[in-house]
Amino acid sequence: MFEQLGKRVARLRAAHGWTQQMLADRLAISRVAVSHLELDLSAPSERTVTLLAGLFKMEPGELVGGTLYAQAKAERLPLVTCRYTEGEMQVALLRADLRWLGRLHDQPHWLLLATEVRQRWQGPLTVMATERQDPDEQALLEQALGELQQATIRLEQGQGL
Repeated sequence: MFEQLGKRVARLRAAHGWTQQMLADRLAISRVAVSHLELDLSAPSERTVTLLAGLFKMEPGELVGGTLYAQAKAERLPLVTCRYTEGEMQVALLRADLRWLGRLHDQPHWLLLATEVRQRWQGPLTVMATERQDPDEQALLEQALGELQQATIRLEQGQGL
């Protein structure tokens, strides 16, 4: 049985805890356009489907698969889409750096490396956290700053990361 794409979008939006306005802001469309999409009063463009898929961390074909979305439009969708924000990528890189430092704790110049990593990340993460409009991304960046702060405390106490 086929699901209406609008109902699927509404379900995924609700699962993420987003309001229609929050989804509209992420898509750069109006809240009314999101409402019309969810009620199947309008069919989303290929651009909108691609953006929605990225927001929901899925591929465009996966989002429209098993729905009544027009086959001709579905065939024009990209196979993959960007699934991660800049903030998510930077936090992943920070965490990789912290894991890397943790493995180097026994090395002679570890303290110097740890200080450089801390200085490298503190400013950019703080700027990103204050500039982001998206509450989820702000929370993620603030969590990463907390992790960096905890690593700094352990560093100052002479402990490993």
